[in-house]
Amino acid sequence: MDNYSIKENIRRIRKTRKLTQEEMAHRLGISLTAYRDIERGNTSMMNSNIARIASHLETSAEELVLGYHPIQMNGQKLEEITGSYTSRISVLEKQVENLEKLVKTLEETIRSKNEIIENNKEIIAMLRKEK
Repeated sequence: MDNYSIKENIRRIRKTRKLTQEEMAHRLGISLTAYRDIERGNTSMMNSNIARIASHLETSAEELVLGYHPIQMNGQKLEEITGSYTSRISVLEKQVENLEKLVKTLEETIRSKNEIIENNKEIIAMLRKEK
């Protein structure tokens, strides 16, 4: 996300919260000019203070950077959801690994049984010739 989008998100959220630039400057402990530079995107200070700005706007740094709230499901944040899926995926990968081993074992068993069947057919064919 570029500074332009971030500064626009800061300005939009500040106005939604009905805060003035002066109030934000005071909350951040910086001059009005410094805060105006943040909203103009004219300072690197914006990037280093995203978390503080978000806190004073009662939002998340993600919303300032992305322009929207990260996905939430049943009160869980995206990171929590991702973590639960990551652990579930790990369990499923282990199950897949075990099933692949079982398939290989069963394939080997089938090969062995097919060899036995072929050997028995050969024995039966030889016995029929002897009769």
